[in-house]
Amino acid sequence: MEDNAVEEILFGKSVFRNEATLLSEYVPPRLPRRQHEVMRLAQNFRPLLIRDGAFAVNVAIIGEAGTGKSALAKFVMEKIAQAASKKGIRILFEYFNCYTFRTKSAVLRNLLTEHFHILSRGFSDEELLSMLVKRLVSENAKLIVVLDEAPILGGEEILSMLHAPEVYGFGQSRISTVVISRPSEWRVMLSAPLSGHIHDQINMSSYDKEDLLEILRYRADMAFIPGVVPEEILQMAAEIAASTRNARHGIEILYQAGKRADSDGKSQLTADMIRHAKESVYPELRYDIFYTLKSHEILTALGIARSLNSRGSTSTTIDDAYDYYRLVCEEEGFSPQLKPSFRKNATLLLNLGFMGLIVGPVEKGKRGRHGRITLYDIPASILEERLHDILSRLKKGGLDGTD
Repeated sequence: MEDNAVEEILFGKSVFRNEATLLSEYVPPRLPRRQHEVMRLAQNFRPLLIRDGAFAVNVAIIGEAGTGKSALAKFVMEKIAQAASKKGIRILFEYFNCYTFRTKSAVLRNLLTEHFHILSRGFSDEELLSMLVKRLVSENAKLIVVLDEAPILGGEEILSMLHAPEVYGFGQSRISTVVISRPSEWRVMLSAPLSGHIHDQINMSSYDKEDLLEILRYRADMAFIPGVVPEEILQMAAEIAASTRNARHGIEILYQAGKRADSDGKSQLTADMIRHAKESVYPELRYDIFYTLKSHEILTALGIARSLNSRGSTSTTIDDAYDYYRLVCEEEGFSPQLKPSFRKNATLLLNLGFMGLIVGPVEKGKRGRHGRITLYDIPASILEERLHDILSRLKKGGLDGTD
């Protein structure tokens, strides 16, 4: 019976023609409403297509969540690589999400391994960069590095990479950079030296409803069988996404509604499916990033969520959250870390934008202002439930209580 049920799912009818086109990492053949930004970014990197030139170009792409920053960078870099190939110029392109690659060392080691098969552990950052530049020169290649969520890497780390032309001489660096950030994080990170090394800053405006409607219609045409998504459903999804001005929000709602249609055996998306999807999609909570966290970083988030949920409060303290973290560790079979490590993990979560910090007035008898942790974009009960699910999946994949 189970075999038959699985086969029905695998070979049964679906509303999707190609659901992969709705996934966050997918880059479509066209970027609606971003033609100007595409042309501007391409123009910045045009000097790399000069056969005898070895210039370094550094561009920042700044915008709120869901404005197409990553897609813009990937789309244009692929076009540049294709154009370079036609001219017999070797341009390498590598995309890094700094949630996963959190240090310059990790970025440089990956570049040396992936493109030149060089195992480089045990070397300093300066040695790694020197090895990379020398290999690019010897193979007459140019490199474009995209650093997404760049503030996680840090301004000093980024600046040291952008300094390469000054260290190795004009025309010898061969490493160009695209830095991607949200505006608030960029303002905090930006310094005069860093600003001086950025040749252009492309600001991505947030989408309005008409923008979102065109984007969702384009994605729906690729993802679904014709007739599955009526115009009024597209209008409804665009209206919801317009509240956040986030294209990823609308695309995810369509995706989840499509999955619900398949689960219910329906041939068309309905308003109820869109409403149900809306309740389960929180655009600011990037679940894929949780899978890049270490076990105790996830357990820290779970402890904070449990503290907020159990107390029915809008905020909690490090001390209270740590007590719940210890309880969660016991339940999940992990040995809890000491409070300084917990505090460090909590700070990381705050920096990543998963949590918020409320700074209150100075309490009587205590020195300094008192900070409390809060959630802005998702109820604590929903976060706790989903963190449990993520932790369960990671444990099935081999995670244990020792890391």
